[in-house]
Amino acid sequence: MQISRLSIKNFRNFAIGDFEFKDRTIVTGANGSGKTSLVEAIYYLSSFKSFRASSDAKVLKIGETEFVVNIDGEREGEKFNMGLQYQNLRKAISCNRERVEKLTDAFGIFLSAVLSIYDKQLSHPYSIYRRKYADRLISTIDDDYFAALLSYHSVLKQKNNLLKNNSDLNLIDTYSSQMSKRSEYIYEKRIEFASYFEDVLNGVYAQVFGKEELIKVRYFSSKDGGDYTDATLLESARKKRDQEIKKRHSVCGVHLDDYIITVDGKPISEFGSEGEKILLGITLKVAEIQLIYENKGEYPIIMIDDAFSELDSKKRKSLLKIFETYPQVIITYPKNREEESGYHRIDLDEVRK
Repeated sequence: MQISRLSIKNFRNFAIGDFEFKDRTIVTGANGSGKTSLVEAIYYLSSFKSFRASSDAKVLKIGETEFVVNIDGEREGEKFNMGLQYQNLRKAISCNRERVEKLTDAFGIFLSAVLSIYDKQLSHPYSIYRRKYADRLISTIDDDYFAALLSYHSVLKQKNNLLKNNSDLNLIDTYSSQMSKRSEYIYEKRIEFASYFEDVLNGVYAQVFGKEELIKVRYFSSKDGGDYTDATLLESARKKRDQEIKKRHSVCGVHLDDYIITVDGKPISEFGSEGEKILLGITLKVAEIQLIYENKGEYPIIMIDDAFSELDSKKRKSLLKIFETYPQVIITYPKNREEESGYHRIDLDEVRK
């Protein structure tokens, strides 16, 4: 899978933009020139959301009512086009210029992976970053998982609205029962993922760090207060019914679970320096790329958005060797850094003149 062209309209600080890409491309420019925005736009067509903004509205150019992202490229040896239009809080998605009616049908068509400084959030004490990372990755390789996740969160929203407004509390068990049924497939796939991911992660860690460590990935279930058990979510929710009424929101379920990742018994949230956390984040992303390839049969487009900024030149070059065999790599670089040779260059300072 490769892209040859990106066209954007009203995306971040770009009113109009049209860019050509090769199998190896460097995007450079001064701070604020929009390097990360180009990566973000490409990524939008994989996950239909930003990897750094909390809402679609935040990537819309100020004063505008819509943004558009289009890519042309090649997929499985054939010409390929994908587009997204955001307007009136809704997204319209097209593949080869034909409308894709359901978001669930579009997920996984275009594959990309971003390595960025935001990856160190995967070492954060808060579970939300690891949970979202795993959910996005499993959804990429399993359409049914994505559909189950959307359905679960739809019921969760209804239940939380009921609890927040002290509405008909007799419906709590009804919503808890619906959440429980929808969670069964999610739990099954997450447990499988934890075991599978652990094996892949150990191999990639040795490749990135040049040494072997014992990495463990354990699924933490909020309904069980620790290791996952076969008890249903409904059973746990009933036991915590009074607590939920008091707190006015659901206190257990797949939306609160976590993956406890340890390196030689040490949680990654306590893992060394900022540079080491970035390296571990890169390890997780390389594992993500490998899992996508194993399950989809093709590599995603690799985008490295200043992810190596806190690493020395030797580590940067060592890590870039990992990506040498991948079909397409796009890297953002600040103007004052030595660039890699053999890369097509997009200079945003020149483009904006």
